Amino acid sequence: MSKKTIISASSNKALKLKVLAKKKERVRRKLVVTAKGKESTRRKLVVTAKGKEDVRRKLAITAKQLAVTAKEKETVRRKLVVTAENLSLKAKQLAETTAKDGALLESIGDGVIATDQKGKVILINKIAENLLGFTSAEILGKFFDHAILMLDAEGKQIPEKARPLILALNSGKTTTTSTTTTTTTKEKKKQTIPETKTTPGIYYYLRKDKTKFPIALTVSPVILENKLIGAIMVFHDITKEKEIDRAKSEFISLASHQLRTPLTTVSWYSEMLLAGDAGKLSPDQTKYMEEIYQGNKRMIELVNTLLNVSRLELGTSLVEPKPTDIIALAQSVVTELKLKIEAKKMIVTQKFSKDIPIISVDPKLLRMVFQNLLTNAINYTPEAGKIVIEITLSNEKSTILIKVTDTGYGIPKNQQDKIFTKLFRADNARDKDTGGTGLGLYIVKSIIEDSAGKIWFESEENKGTTFFVTLPLAGMKKKEGTKALS
Repeated sequence: MSKKTIISASSNKALKLKVLAKKKERVRRKLVVTAKGKESTRRKLVVTAKGKEDVRRKLAITAKQLAVTAKEKETVRRKLVVTAENLSLKAKQLAETTAKDGALLESIGDGVIATDQKGKVILINKIAENLLGFTSAEILGKFFDHAILMLDAEGKQIPEKARPLILALNSGKTTTTSTTTTTTTKEKKKQTIPETKTTPGIYYYLRKDKTKFPIALTVSPVILENKLIGAIMVFHDITKEKEIDRAKSEFISLASHQLRTPLTTVSWYSEMLLAGDAGKLSPDQTKYMEEIYQGNKRMIELVNTLLNVSRLELGTSLVEPKPTDIIALAQSVVTELKLKIEAKKMIVTQKFSKDIPIISVDPKLLRMVFQNLLTNAINYTPEAGKIVIEITLSNEKSTILIKVTDTGYGIPKNQQDKIFTKLFRADNARDKDTGGTGLGLYIVKSIIEDSAGKIWFESEENKGTTFFVTLPLAGMKKKEGTKALS
């Protein structure tokens, strides 16, 4: 082989190697580029994987939260179900209670009316509707004292401030009416001056048809959390009771009148026999006749008392006011009772203000007041006791205040609310004096309240009693009647 041939072959091979080397370099570079791309892709995949992991973790957390929320929702749902069941049960119980209350309200034999704190009617039962002649639609939402008029025995409207509903709403105290007065008192444990009082006498409601009927009424304030939210009125028609009382009073009056004639006859003949008009009596005969005379005298006093009660209740008593010096009147009563006072060795103190004016009163009636109060003080005070009678002007100078105080047996606490009741006598009073009738204080109260005055007392058993009487300076009003009290 020639030298030229050898060189060519070698060059060709080198050229091929060079070309191959370039191809490999290109391949390497491509591989490098590819490797870089793969690395970039790998990195992206790593980033994507991290992102997915974060998403997975977030999804896991969200799943847990959703699971907790689902549980909470289930708990809430169950509570709501229980609450709904409870509400349904309570609604049922409330409906049952309302039905029972409604039935109870309608079964009450008295009229029942409820008002809010302003006096607007919010409830009325059927009995009240029937008594008043109004339907619930005509009354509900209206001021009761504007819708229903309250009258006195003479047909005059009771002043709004003196009506029981207004008194109860203003004072927050239960207010009741009786045949003589309407009062609220500050406390039960002892008798105190009434906080409020209306015109004495029986009250009437005016029906829709303009007829009236007498009522007995109790108004109780409704207080919730120390706040007045309304009042409940309970009332009933006392027409039948009035008719029965009138019949009893008429019977007592008739019977007493019939008794007076034979009793007076017995009294006359007893006096004649004791005076010796039919011949001198032996000592025994005189003793027996004296017993007859004194017993008859007590009977006459009882008959006169019964007649006075019947006249007061029937409204036939006569009131004849005259200008009267009440201090002189009180002193004359003390003088009348001097023998009784001295017999029991009592000390009677008289305290009279010098500024007491002459006022227009019926001296017979006021004398009965002094006689009853002083006689009770004497009868129910032990020997050597003390009695004080005072007459002064009240602080506001509009009334005269009379006080009779004793150091006697007092009135038992559990019987003090009955002391002005007709025919009532406290237990200790019956033990000390068996001759009482239980009518004296009833008559006194009737006289005082018919004169627009007030009477009350304070008492403690075995320590004594003080009676208080107030009379307006205007005095008593004249009243036409058939008979004066005796």
